[in-house]
Amino acid sequence: MEARLDGCPCCGEPVFDVEELIQYVVDLPEIRAHVLRILTERGWCRRCRKHVRSVHPRQVSKAGGAAAVSLGPKATALVVELKTRQGVPYRDISELFGRYLGLPVSHGALVQAVRRLSDKATPDSLMLVEELRSSPLVHSDETGWRIQRRRAWLWVFCNADTTVYVIDYRRSAAVVLEVLGENFAGRLVSDGLPALDKLSEHGFKRAQCNGHIIRRCRDMVVDAEGRAVAFPRALQKTLQHAIELGRRRDELRRPLYREAVAEVRQSVRALVAGDFTDGENLKLAKHVHKHQNALLAFLDDAAIPPTNNRAEQELRGAVVVRKIGGCHRSEAHSLAHAVLASHAQTACRRGERLAAHVERWMSLHATADPPTSNC
Repeated sequence: MEARLDGCPCCGEPVFDVEELIQYVVDLPEIRAHVLRILTERGWCRRCRKHVRSVHPRQVSKAGGAAAVSLGPKATALVVELKTRQGVPYRDISELFGRYLGLPVSHGALVQAVRRLSDKATPDSLMLVEELRSSPLVHSDETGWRIQRRRAWLWVFCNADTTVYVIDYRRSAAVVLEVLGENFAGRLVSDGLPALDKLSEHGFKRAQCNGHIIRRCRDMVVDAEGRAVAFPRALQKTLQHAIELGRRRDELRRPLYREAVAEVRQSVRALVAGDFTDGENLKLAKHVHKHQNALLAFLDDAAIPPTNNRAEQELRGAVVVRKIGGCHRSEAHSLAHAVLASHAQTACRRGERLAAHVERWMSLHATADPPTSNC
């Protein structure tokens, strides 16, 4: 498009030394729903003595009558993305589809579509769990949830490219054992949840988040009085020094690095071995004394991060869903959310199109093998 300067827009006189100026306007095209009409046939087989019918590869349902209209895989994938990763309520998705996509659909129909899709996606979600079970490093965290006003917990288990969500009424080591298995041979990175201490009975190798301890120290410095400030301040400084030391491991000669690690460990042992009169200091010292090997495990293995930031980041979307949507009204809805949120987040992290997976799940010609190429 062009807008030529034929004259001065103020007085109409000719202008000189004209130069071209280029701008770009990026906008969305007009969106219209694509309706695919599929004609199939049904007849009587004399040999099998039953009615049989043909199936088209693009067909997603055999329902007829009022249920003959089905939401396609691309639209369903968008619903899953908006609901599970962006926290958009079903009613708002319904309005968005009707006003901007030319696809009027009730929020109840969206709920049922997601429920049906989760059943078809469950086998693949079990494959995600198996990938985590064979992973050398898994991060885990949990946040509060509700199912029919009952207190529950949304757990996340993730590694570099796979995320699995689990919603359970329990906040205990039993959930970890059910997801990762009692024979998990990798290392679990988590916060200092006391309930997870039972995992040591099953031979779990663990690493704990230093970020939680550092934040706890900061809060204690603000609230403590007098000499009680000294311990959390010193512990915070020591752990921050340890994290910086871990980042510089490749810059230091190995003997020098090992000596520095030994000094850090000795400093932590000395800090938690003191006599404490402040209750909060004593509680923190006991925790660090019990878990100091897990807290400093990152100094011995570069693959272990000093914090549990990865799991915390994977929970941020779930927190948005909880604040906007208020969790779930039934266990069936919570299960559907956990299954599809796992796939949506994993697809996002792997750079895959969720619609490619949804199309495979919904197709009546679905195959057992998931797509291997990124889209």
